[in-house]
Amino acid sequence: MEVLSREIRSIKHPGKVLEILEAGCGQQWDLDIGDGGYVLTGIDLDSEALRIRCDETKDLHEGVVGDLRTADFGQRTFDVIFNSYVLEHVPGAQQVLENFNRWVKPGGLIIIMIPDPYSVHGFTARMTPHWFHVLFYRLILGWKNAGKPGYGPYPVTYDKVVSREGIRAFCRENGLVLAAEYGMPSGLGLNDDSLKQKLVEGYKKALQVLSLGYLSADHNDIIFIIRKPALPARAGLQLSTALPA
Repeated sequence: MEVLSREIRSIKHPGKVLEILEAGCGQQWDLDIGDGGYVLTGIDLDSEALRIRCDETKDLHEGVVGDLRTADFGQRTFDVIFNSYVLEHVPGAQQVLENFNRWVKPGGLIIIMIPDPYSVHGFTARMTPHWFHVLFYRLILGWKNAGKPGYGPYPVTYDKVVSREGIRAFCRENGLVLAAEYGMPSGLGLNDDSLKQKLVEGYKKALQVLSLGYLSADHNDIIFIIRKPALPARAGLQLSTALPA
């Protein structure tokens, strides 16, 4: 979060209001980009999660209930689009990425976070049914509201584009610059010394070995920092005056 906050602050210039779209905003914003100087718009398909964000968290300047595949902001564009743990849940994620490319300003940032589908964590999410995810969140992580309106986990889809190679290819095909890509060993919020955490870590290591290293236990998630190239400066017109002979 510190790295991502710093990236956003790097394009936050004094006297300029930064337009930020949190695409799939959920209940909270984890970044710290300082006070003022930005307008934060959140959009989410889960109306209850958005209600909690607007009524309890109260950090959005504007909240929009909408589908990232079909939302229409008209001519409005954004300096930053932040998308955290959303794309893996969207059938038709290619359309979402195409919308991001339209919505972000030249010179702007698209920040995407996804569970790596080829980590043990991501593989398990892809291969197990949604009811199992809900039970895991309730019984292992202790989220009593898991699966209720406004709360995850949400069903996973993992379209082809939602992967390292998929995001890289999208950037190449659309003239976007993949400025940075990080693997992140995010935890589950369990005490490192707890039996539950040790069982989870043991499972991850075992599956990495059984897959002959194809599935990684070293990280769960991937962060992509994508830049849209700025428009070239308009060259000054060269005017020539023909003098009479």
